[in-house]
Amino acid sequence: TQMTRVADQQKCLAFSKMQGAGNDFLLVNGAVFGPLTDPSGLARELCARRTSVGADGLILVEPVQACGADVRVRFWNPDGQEAATCGNGTRCAASFALAEGLAADEMVIDTKSGHIAARVSGDNVRLRYSADPTINLDATVSGPDGPRHGHRVEIGNFHFVIPVDTLPEEAIEPECRPLRYAAEFGEEGANIHLVEVLDRHSIRIRTYERGVEAETLACGSGSMSSAIALCAAGRVDSPVAVETRSGDMLTIRFERRDDGGFTLLELEGPARLVYTGELER
Repeated sequence: TQMTRVADQQKCLAFSKMQGAGNDFLLVNGAVFGPLTDPSGLARELCARRTSVGADGLILVEPVQACGADVRVRFWNPDGQEAATCGNGTRCAASFALAEGLAADEMVIDTKSGHIAARVSGDNVRLRYSADPTINLDATVSGPDGPRHGHRVEIGNFHFVIPVDTLPEEAIEPECRPLRYAAEFGEEGANIHLVEVLDRHSIRIRTYERGVEAETLACGSGSMSSAIALCAAGRVDSPVAVETRSGDMLTIRFERRDDGGFTLLELEGPARLVYTGELER
């Protein structure tokens, strides 16, 4: 029973390992195990690959009675830093909330960057954002081999989108890690995305994520940022199919306002349970 699980939470912590287009996360039911003690430390411990469970982040999902949302979701990166938002993590959180009985298949999710509407249909999850992204086209940042040009996007977190003729096959960390720390991004830095445009409605992407400090197999907010930045640059139109490093596809939809901004921004793709487990404490 739930009361038994609450009584036993000092002995073990139940979690679900989920992945959304290759982005993998550890999810905890906050109705049973929250609030977490030292979630930053827990994220550093559990997300470490090879020496622990391994994941791109730790997510706490809990019911909420106020602010017009059904559940509250909080995210911690593997380095222990709390993130304001996470696209694929939110899609996994929506699927988890439904499976745990915390919400129905259509829900409103409260995050630190605002409310996100979600709809779960089997392994497919679609999000709709109320965010008003900020785009700075043709920005320049300092790199070890000279200045790099791309598009800066802020959509709850910061992204730098670099269009390339062809995605590289080799590791991207040597190229992207210095750019992630470019002085122009300030202390927080930015996620770095290399993006190849295939046609007006499809792109390919590779991502270096801050907080993970390595390439990830997908990035939801980075895919959205890349799609709207390239639309603003006149290269793609909604909907945009995004081929991620994992091979899974994400679909980005949006509408362009008369003032050039973007609204009704949507992120859709797979979110699947990998396994469940219990961590002895």
